[in-house]
Amino acid sequence: MKAYRVEERNVVYDFATVVFAETRNKAKRIAMSTDCLDGVEYIDISATRVPALDRFYRGKDEMDWYNDKDRLAMVRYGNFTCSYEFETEDCEICSAKKWCERY
Repeated sequence: MKAYRVEERNVVYDFATVVFAETRNKAKRIAMSTDCLDGVEYIDISATRVPALDRFYRGKDEMDWYNDKDRLAMVRYGNFTCSYEFETEDCEICSAKKWCERY
């Protein structure tokens, strides 16, 4: 399975997630049912390959930001950060702070 960073096109929010799929189009379909993109139309979703995260596939369609191991991989190898919608008060206890550009 291939890892894809999926996010809504042309919006001010910086929410994104990682899903695993065989193709970009399948990744967009999967993303439509994630918490991050629930209710977003297919045409409004962008899916970009993140080959560095392929090795973290473990049978689930989506990586879990709230799982410390997934978060660490997403930040370290996928250049993710917390959304600017959130406060940075939890940075000190974050499993990925060493690799986070916001920390």
